[in-house]
Amino acid sequence: MDGVVADSRAISAAEASRMRGIYGMLQDALAHPVVFIPMRDGATRADLDAEAEGWVRSSLAQEIAAAIGVTKGHAQGLLNDAELLCESLPGTFDALAAGQITRQHVDAMLRQAVSLDDGEAAAFETEALPKARQQSATQFARAAIKIREGLFPETISERRCEAVKQRRVECYGTQDGMGALTLHGPVEVVQSFLNAATRTARALKAAGDDRTLAQIEADAVTDALMKGFTTDGSKPGVGASGVGADRLGGIRPTVHVTVPVMTLLGHSDEPGQLDGYGPIAPTIARELAARAPSFTRLLTHPETGAVLSVGRDSYAVPADLKRTVRLRDETCTGIGCDKPATICDLDHIEQWQHGGQTSLSNLQPGCEQHHMLRHHTMWQVHTDGDHIEWVSPLGITYQVPRTSNVQFLKTGAEDKATVSGEAAADDDQREALPEEPLF
Repeated sequence: MDGVVADSRAISAAEASRMRGIYGMLQDALAHPVVFIPMRDGATRADLDAEAEGWVRSSLAQEIAAAIGVTKGHAQGLLNDAELLCESLPGTFDALAAGQITRQHVDAMLRQAVSLDDGEAAAFETEALPKARQQSATQFARAAIKIREGLFPETISERRCEAVKQRRVECYGTQDGMGALTLHGPVEVVQSFLNAATRTARALKAAGDDRTLAQIEADAVTDALMKGFTTDGSKPGVGASGVGADRLGGIRPTVHVTVPVMTLLGHSDEPGQLDGYGPIAPTIARELAARAPSFTRLLTHPETGAVLSVGRDSYAVPADLKRTVRLRDETCTGIGCDKPATICDLDHIEQWQHGGQTSLSNLQPGCEQHHMLRHHTMWQVHTDGDHIEWVSPLGITYQVPRTSNVQFLKTGAEDKATVSGEAAADDDQREALPEEPLF
């Protein structure tokens, strides 16, 4: 037990040391902004306006993210936490360094102090820190909310208005072909959804439904969303597989599914590929291909497709070339970023105004953050065909490998002769053709 306690305290101390180091990097970056953004030599923090300072912080966040293997957003959060902790909550920082509290306690403290000025933060810390030393992180998170509202209740309406502006929906894949959908919204609205699902589950369970309460709750929320999005009047419910397969017919998704032709025809169990996630079960791939006409269905067979390019004739990217680039790269090509390419901008690696071509080899999908990062900071991007290379303001090179070799080719009569049944029936079908790496 002594060893476990000693290790836990060492972990807290190491986290405090990391926060101190990140804060020091931020101060150095702001003192020497010319390293991170285009500015005149000798520029200092006094020369920064709010926008320029924001780009310095953004550039440093990407530098930290690439170095320690986290996303840029995560690194930006570390920067914000380190600044607030070191400048406004010195007692909390000392307690973390001494191993008296954990990083989870610190997170609870930061969440409540983020909107306070220095005087208010000091008053909040004075009352809250003793409880942090005595309570578990979960207990303290609840206590910190009460303390903060008790000290400064007059600001809750303003904070609520600001927080509501950050409402959003997030989705990420989990194991075994599953995913998680997170809604960040007003707590009374989110709680009402849960209450409705719980009441529905209990009522159906009492009526003899053989699903678990958790399964019914999940299915109830799924049904409610699908009914809201449906366009064809399909009746939602539990399908033959027992996991809600019938619901797939009631929504019109706009994502890409790559389905090997033999899988589509039922002659192979090779997985399909769902854009933004990865491998999915062949039965699901077949069902999506059959039920969702707005999907881009991609049939893979050993033919060779042509690389698309419009050279210097146009800055705008043609639809076919957009689709090819997004399917080839699958996600944003920024370091550590996994935003789907389908929602990214298409960025010219060699800028068009500097002679770059609108071609497959010179285009990359970039989320808004990574697209703007390379145009407003000292980060540089190059390509050697198989990799995208990012060179940081500190001179460190990071490689982002290509993830697929998808191209498009119009289906011709000769091609159709090799694919029988429904796979060959669509005259407008385009095929994604794998081959030896070209890019």
